[in-house]
Amino acid sequence: MSRRGQDGQALPLVAVLALVILAAGVVVFTVGRAYVAKADAQSAADMVAVGVGRVMRSELVTMAAARPGEERARWRRGLTARAAELARANGVRLDRLVVLDEDAWPPTTVRVRVSELGPMSIAIAAAAQAQVQPGIGAVTDADAGSVGGEYPGPFTVRQGKPMCPAVGSAFDAMTAAARTDGVSLVINSAFRSDREQAVLFARHPDPKWVAPPGHSRHRNATELDIAGTAGAWAWLAANARRFRFMQRYSWEPWHYGYMPGCGGVVDTHVPGRTAGPSIDAQLPEWVPQGYRDVVVRSARAGGVPPVVLASLLKVESDFNPHAVSGAGAQGIAQFMPATARGMGLRDPFNAEEAIMAAGRMLGADLRSFSSIPLALAAYNAGGGAVRRFGGIPPYAETQAYVARIMALAGDPSLASGGGGRGDVLLTRIDTLLV
Repeated sequence: MSRRGQDGQALPLVAVLALVILAAGVVVFTVGRAYVAKADAQSAADMVAVGVGRVMRSELVTMAAARPGEERARWRRGLTARAAELARANGVRLDRLVVLDEDAWPPTTVRVRVSELGPMSIAIAAAAQAQVQPGIGAVTDADAGSVGGEYPGPFTVRQGKPMCPAVGSAFDAMTAAARTDGVSLVINSAFRSDREQAVLFARHPDPKWVAPPGHSRHRNATELDIAGTAGAWAWLAANARRFRFMQRYSWEPWHYGYMPGCGGVVDTHVPGRTAGPSIDAQLPEWVPQGYRDVVVRSARAGGVPPVVLASLLKVESDFNPHAVSGAGAQGIAQFMPATARGMGLRDPFNAEEAIMAAGRMLGADLRSFSSIPLALAAYNAGGGAVRRFGGIPPYAETQAYVARIMALAGDPSLASGGGGRGDVLLTRIDTLLV
C-alpha cells in the first residue's frame, strides 16, 4: 500500500478525534456554564430571601397588629411585589414566595424560588429561606415621664436606694463591669414617690431641672441618678447601653433609665393612691377582657411590662386555658408538668394561677439576664441554653418565638439592624423547588 493511501485513511480518524475533542469541549463548557448559572441563581435567591426577610423585619410590629383577612392578604401581595422587584434587580425571575409560619402570626420566616435561563435555554432554579433573628434589645418605655400612677412595687434596694427588681439586677451587672475598668458607680437617687417629688419641686420650681410631681420618670422605679465620681459619667456614656440603660436627657449626664421598663401600673384598689389610666389602657385590645386584670397584676408582681407578658400568653396558647402542645406543655402559659411543679403551680389549666406563675418565671429570667428578649428565650428554651450560647439560642423555634413576642409587644428595635438588635439570617440554601 502506498504512503498516500495510508495518509488518506488517517485523515478520517483525525477528523473524528477532532470532533470528539470538540464535542467534549462543548460539553465541558456547557456543564461549566450550567454550574456558573446555578451558582448565580443561588446567589440571587439568597439575596432575594434576605432582602424580603428584612422587609418583613421592618414591618413586623405593623404586621403583628394586622387583622385576619384582607389586611393580611394585602400585606402578602405587597411582600410578593417587593420580592419580584428584588429578583429583577438581581437578574432573575421570582417563581414563588412562601411565608412559612403564617399560622403563628406574625410570621418570621420566608422562602423564595427564583429562576433564570441557563446555557442552551435550560431553566435554572434556586431556592433560599431566611428568618428574622431577634436581637437582645428590649421594649423601651414611653418617651413620656410615666404612665398611670407611681410604681407600686415590689422594690429592691441598692446602696440604700429603692428601685424595680429588674433595674437592680441590671445595675449589678453594670457595676461589676465598671469595677473591672476601675470605675465606681454610686447612686444618688432612684425611685421617688410623687410626694417626695413635690418637696423637691417646691424647693426648685423650674421644670427644666426638676420635674413637677406626677411627671418625673423616677416614679417609675426605672431611673437612677449616678453621682459624678471620677470617670463615671464618661464610662456610662460609652457602656450603659450594653446593659439597657440610656441617658435620658443630654443636659443631665448623671440621669440614666432602664429601657425595658418595669411594667408597674397604678393599683386603684389601694386607698389613697392616685388613680391612673384603666387597666385597658395598659394592654392591646386583643387581650381578652377576662384576663386583663390578672395579666397586669402578674406582670407587676414579676417586674415585667404587662404587654410583654400578654404577648407571651398570646404566642404560647392564644389565651386558651385548655391548650396542650404536642410536647405535653399545658394550659394558657404552656408549662411542662415538671416546670409547673418547680414553680409551685398545682394546676396548669387554672388560668389565673398559671398566669401568676408565668409572671414570676419571666420576672426571674429578666432579673437573671437583664434583657427582655433573653428572658423570653429562657422561658422557651431554658436559662441553661441562653447561658450556653451567650444569647438567644440558635434554635429556629426560639428565634421565631422571641421575635414574635417582641413584635406583638411593639418593640421598635425590630425595625432597625445593628447594635445587637438582630438581623435576618439565611436558614436554608438549596436548589430544590419550594
